[in-house]
Amino acid sequence: MSEAKTAEKRTSSTGSRTKRSAKGQRAASGNGATEQSTRTAKKTKAHSTATAPPNTWAASVGAASSKGRSLPREFLMEMASRIREAVAPMVMGAKGREIVGAASSGDATFKLDKVAEKALLNFLKESRAPVAYYSEDAGYTTFTSGPPQYLLVVDPVDGTRAAKSGFESCVISIAATRVIERPRIGDVDNACVMEIVRDRSFYAERGKGARIYNGTGHFHKPKPSTNNDLEMVSWAMTVPARPAELIFPTAAKLIDLTSLKGGFFACNSTSFSLTRLLTNQLDACVDFANRFLRDIPGAVQDQFINAGRGITLGIAPYDIAASLLVAQEAGCAVTDAYGNSFDNVMLLDSSEGNHLSMIAAANPALHEKLLSFFSKRIGQYEQLLKRRAELAAK
Repeated sequence: MSEAKTAEKRTSSTGSRTKRSAKGQRAASGNGATEQSTRTAKKTKAHSTATAPPNTWAASVGAASSKGRSLPREFLMEMASRIREAVAPMVMGAKGREIVGAASSGDATFKLDKVAEKALLNFLKESRAPVAYYSEDAGYTTFTSGPPQYLLVVDPVDGTRAAKSGFESCVISIAATRVIERPRIGDVDNACVMEIVRDRSFYAERGKGARIYNGTGHFHKPKPSTNNDLEMVSWAMTVPARPAELIFPTAAKLIDLTSLKGGFFACNSTSFSLTRLLTNQLDACVDFANRFLRDIPGAVQDQFINAGRGITLGIAPYDIAASLLVAQEAGCAVTDAYGNSFDNVMLLDSSEGNHLSMIAAANPALHEKLLSFFSKRIGQYEQLLKRRAELAAK
């Protein structure tokens, strides 16, 4: 039996609903964002009548726990689908831009984030599953009457700045692990990353590889790029609240080298960028700003605070917990900007001291070249900044 037919037999109710969603989007594609949003809203209403009874998930998750298994893939994808259905009409209509608060990390919370968080909470309340969850806005929460068996690390909308403007570079990110004391990134068992604008999801289970699911529930295995020619590299750099006067001079030579035959893209969602390694749209993605903050904090702290409008922002573990597993299980090479693994990074610590840097590439050979390039450039620029600070102190 072919892989496609095998996947078809495994198609869940989530996949069936997503198929209907995909047809609605294709029909609306030529009629503008308003009509597309209306159709999306209608599909959401139709979905609510087909949702599985709450106890169905409680039994399914409980059975998986009793057998020592990971959370069911269908549970993670159903959760992501619920969030997507709530926010897709807003994204299609470029709505939800209002700032309504601040997350625990200090990052701005937009109205779109609140809608996504509410959809997540509603699903978990209805599911009655023995799970706890951690998110940027809500922190650690549980709804189960007994002790939770699983922990979810959720970013309901990663790439809100793109989402509120109607761009496609936004995803829903869900990572799952067992409830253990002081969980680390390396403890994540399985993960789902779902696109909001397109009908596509990425799923991985540790040690079992990654899959890309389309709207019909069929899947295929990712085939990341084998390119390691720097001049031909298509790559993205994460930029929100990263001091432009630091990151762009550091990356300038690579931007110039790749901008014609490869491609350089400024990105607002690390998870979106990481999943582009699986779709072969990108060869690499980087976020090296935090290395400056760790190496020479006294010389750059003010620049980070200014760029963050009073706070210091960077990659928190919840940002990449799901997409990191997906990328690694697809065969991509991902480390921090020093070349270190993320496995021992505390999963639920979003404080400034636990912020991360990242060098990610579709293949190990390219990763080695990028790590060497940025290590050299960061070192050179840090020496320049130190000399400037010494001269200013005289």
